Amino acid sequence: MPSLIPGYEYDIFISYRQKDNRHDGWVTEFVNNLIGELESTFKEEVSVYFDINPQWNLINQ
Repeated sequence: MPSLIPGYEYDIFISYRQKDNRHDGWVTEFVNNLIGELESTFKEEVSVYFDINPQWNLINQ
């Protein structure tokens, strides 16, 4: 899904070091909570890009 803002591919792109998420998965938890908050706040669908697994490359949430 394209960004709500013309000229951008995604509304939110989350970048982090893979090791930051390895121990307790706080980055994944943060992204899931963020998506939930955005869905309950905005009428329009907001695209969030987040790399859950380094072997999967990037995925669109």
